[in-house]
Amino acid sequence: MALLQSDVLVIDQVTSFMGNDFAIMDAGGQPIGRIRTDGGALKRFALGNRELTILDTDGSLFMRIDDVMNFGRDRYVLLDPSGQQFGEVVKEFTLFSKRLTVNLPDATLQLSGSFFEREFEVVGPGGPVARVSRRWPGIGAAFLGKERYVLGFTPGVPGPTRAATLGAVVALDLIRAKGQQG
Repeated sequence: MALLQSDVLVIDQVTSFMGNDFAIMDAGGQPIGRIRTDGGALKRFALGNRELTILDTDGSLFMRIDDVMNFGRDRYVLLDPSGQQFGEVVKEFTLFSKRLTVNLPDATLQLSGSFFEREFEVVGPGGPVARVSRRWPGIGAAFLGKERYVLGFTPGVPGPTRAATLGAVVALDLIRAKGQQG
């Protein structure tokens, strides 16, 4: 899968009233995947975007991210193509930064970032896993609800950790969008 082979993912978001959809490209701008909002329209209208599906370039299912309804910290379940949970992303309480914990069966990752939500780092038990930058796509694109994330992996990071990191970046964007809504 191309999503597991590229050390740089450029994730362009288009936010609308009823969805968060993303295009995923490699560093050269070649499409290597996409993210679509799933779930019924009534559910999305009432509760927001709660189910996202990540697809590879050929349209095959790469993973799903479910925003679990709860009354505590934001939690996102990461599901593999067969529907089995392989990870969980949990928003941590912090005052001046963003921090997410990614729980995997054999490791825990920490995604933490700046107060201004532009630069993030993902760290695992063995050290840095990835760096994430949120970039402004320009004034015209910003008015259309677009965001851009650049996700750069440390070379040699294994596939499940890459998938979980991608899931955490998408969860981070959902958390940011929720914060702006209310």
